[in-house]
Amino acid sequence: MTEQHIDTSRTRRRVLTGAALILGVVIEVAGWATVPPQEDLKSATYLAALGSRPGLAQLSAVLLSFGWAMLALGLVGATTLVRGPRGAVLTMLGAVPAAFGMISVSGQVYSDFYKIALHRGLPVDDAVRVYESAEALGGTTAWTVTGFLMFPALLLMLIGYVRAGVLGWWAPALYGVAMVGFFATPPVGWIPTTVLAVMFVPLVVLGVRSFERARGSVVAAERVPASAR
Repeated sequence: MTEQHIDTSRTRRRVLTGAALILGVVIEVAGWATVPPQEDLKSATYLAALGSRPGLAQLSAVLLSFGWAMLALGLVGATTLVRGPRGAVLTMLGAVPAAFGMISVSGQVYSDFYKIALHRGLPVDDAVRVYESAEALGGTTAWTVTGFLMFPALLLMLIGYVRAGVLGWWAPALYGVAMVGFFATPPVGWIPTTVLAVMFVPLVVLGVRSFERARGSVVAAERVPASAR
């Protein structure tokens, strides 16, 4: 009875992990695709882009926030795919800060609603002044640093999965190239959205692996013999 319960529990966790990774990627890409377009990175342009299309900006913010949060849950669950010591340390060293960074960015996106309100409720110069004053506060560094560290952490995590035999070397290679391209492209538009989608392909495959390893025969084969406990 106990063994069957453990197998069923592990199967459910892997199904949920696969769903979180795949749906997280879909929602995140949809969030980037719905970011209101802007011509440059100036504060006034950024606030105007959000404030002039509040409906689209709110939709994008919700999708981005939920997408990052779901991916963070998926990353934590996917660590159980590593069976044994090989690749385990690299996977954990990458997955933990990556998930933490995703949660951090998910919360940061909530500020988009205040940016919309700034543009719609204040003159342009006042809105920019308040926005830039908030961005200049030292505490915002915590969100900036954790957000950027998330990207190299994901690369380290993927290398760990390669070492563990869960993914092939194509995964960190594709992710690494796409990550460089993501930071080299404009922040808004179909180009960065497409690059982000390519960058997250390894996470989708990781989700598929989780579904594959949720099969009863696979879970049963992973059980530790009683003599080895």
